[in-house]
Amino acid sequence: MTDEGGYGRFGALSRVELERFFYLDDEDRKLIAGRRRDYNRLGFALQVVTVRQLGMFLADPLDVPSELLDYLAEQLGIEDSSCVKQYTEREKTKLEHAWEIQREYALASYGEVEAELAAWVADQAWATGDGPKAVFAGAVDWLRKRQALLPGPRTLERLVTDGRQTADQRLWNALIDQLTAGSASALLGLLDAPEGKRHVSELERLRKGVFRTSSRGMLDALDRLADLIALGGQSLDVSMVPQRRVIGLATYGLSSKAPALRRLEPRRNRLAVMVATVKVLSGRASKSWPVALPRSGCSCHG
Repeated sequence: MTDEGGYGRFGALSRVELERFFYLDDEDRKLIAGRRRDYNRLGFALQVVTVRQLGMFLADPLDVPSELLDYLAEQLGIEDSSCVKQYTEREKTKLEHAWEIQREYALASYGEVEAELAAWVADQAWATGDGPKAVFAGAVDWLRKRQALLPGPRTLERLVTDGRQTADQRLWNALIDQLTAGSASALLGLLDAPEGKRHVSELERLRKGVFRTSSRGMLDALDRLADLIALGGQSLDVSMVPQRRVIGLATYGLSSKAPALRRLEPRRNRLAVMVATVKVLSGRASKSWPVALPRSGCSCHG
């Protein structure tokens, strides 16, 4: 179907789409035939095809494209599709029909699967670090595959937001719980610009590609690697975190200016970014220098 629709609503429908997605089969017709009046039959049919295509019942069952209404009336042999306006005169009718459709087509309510979906969203956010739109789309797909009714968009947005926050907290905790107070302070200190260094932070210095094919360049590279090792770059353990999440945090740390990182809140998030950044920098520096440093640090300045 066209992209003009969205969550809980239809876009424009072509004749080909109507015939492909909204044809009433024998099971549909059997259920619909149980209604006596044309407007009830047409309204019931609308709710059947709506929940099938959108994954939810509409607050106003008649909020559908006119071409869909006419196509259903055509299939049911109803000459005047405008009679359906009577369908919503009695509020209880549409609710009773929705309950019957849910039961007959074995559709699970959102409440039945909400806890399981919340766990899935949190796990997905933890593993991928995907943004809200991607996680939201994944949650919709998860519900549709399980034949569960979709909730209102705000309800699902809140669940996705909560799941991503849970995953972020888990990520920050995994990366920074290993830090001592001293190492945490040292990592955050990288964002400060020491006196007399033209307001360039230590992070700026460490993340620059300082290796040059000269004796001075090699010494600078060794200094850089020694500094990273002193910060714990080699000993920081990130194995419990999906690599994609570590790379995501490190990418942010490597591309952002130190003042922006200093403003990053909460503090646990800022520290997690620094752990990932230093870990990635340490790995790069080690690969660029084939000689292992002695445990006491660099000793080649004599």
